[in-house]
Amino acid sequence: MSVAIVYSEKYLEHVPGPGHPERPDRLKAIVEGLKRAGLWHAPDVEIFEPNPAIREEIELAHDPEYITLFEKLSAMERPIDADTPVHKNTLELAMLASGGAIMAGRLVVSGDVRSAFALVRPPGHHASRSEGGGFCYFNNAAVMIKYVKKEFNIRRVFILDIDAHHGNGTQDIFYDDPTVLYMSIHQHPSTLYPGTGFVSEIGSGEGKGYNVNVPVGPGSDDADYEGIMREIFLPLSEQFRPELFVVSVGFDAHIDDPLTSLQLSTSAYGRLADFVIQQAERMCESRVIFLLEGGYDLNALSGGVLNIMKVMRGERFSPTTEPKHPEVIDEVKLALSDKWKL
Repeated sequence: MSVAIVYSEKYLEHVPGPGHPERPDRLKAIVEGLKRAGLWHAPDVEIFEPNPAIREEIELAHDPEYITLFEKLSAMERPIDADTPVHKNTLELAMLASGGAIMAGRLVVSGDVRSAFALVRPPGHHASRSEGGGFCYFNNAAVMIKYVKKEFNIRRVFILDIDAHHGNGTQDIFYDDPTVLYMSIHQHPSTLYPGTGFVSEIGSGEGKGYNVNVPVGPGSDDADYEGIMREIFLPLSEQFRPELFVVSVGFDAHIDDPLTSLQLSTSAYGRLADFVIQQAERMCESRVIFLLEGGYDLNALSGGVLNIMKVMRGERFSPTTEPKHPEVIDEVKLALSDKWKL
């Protein structure tokens, strides 16, 4: 069975402004890298052109009042915040990004493809139910998950967010939802935007214990992440038994990223994807959706996506270091001890 790339040339039309790190060159570098490696037209890779999400689909994850406000801001070309400018085409392109995520979800859950990578922009994981920010307008992952749960009766979804910035918007949308387990590995919130994602943020109400934050210190590397995946991700997914894995992939944890202070190698993204895909093969018929979030070094983006695509096509990435046991692992295990056996 093939794997899918969801992509549109129109995503290049999102131009926040001169010098903005979330620039069209990000996607250009990814696509050019996949073409150089021969994967863009590989026989087991299918390219899909998405349609924009419709308002009713966006409303699955966002308040109607926020959508209306965004429509007005787009008409007036007024920004959401200093980092999140809005132009006349921003609303249209944000809906196309969410539509790309929905297409990836539909392709994977319906069994048309084994897994999918949605190369979408603008990104989404900082967009909460009622506001945007941090380069994000609509939460692409949340819209897609709400859609597949409604249309395909998917009951349990595991989100792994590996962007260096905490996905505060995704956390907000699913904070009290026990059917969606959100796990984020990110640079410690005391050192990086958006200042959320502490270990103590574990969900509320019926969703208590289903929100898992693993904040790592500046300088954390491949071995730290591998330890977290072995000691937190694997036992969590074994006990939760998801029907679908969704990975919010930010490449800004890379050592060369200009906005953060983490030290992942390019090959680390292949190993992280390998953890997820092997679990998906065992638990949910290989159903995995990767969604592009941040990452601002062009070589890291190109190489990281290439390595994930290699794993999606069946290649395996063996560990190159002994995994570490950062102190945060013990903090997370203690915080979740009432809910999970870690």
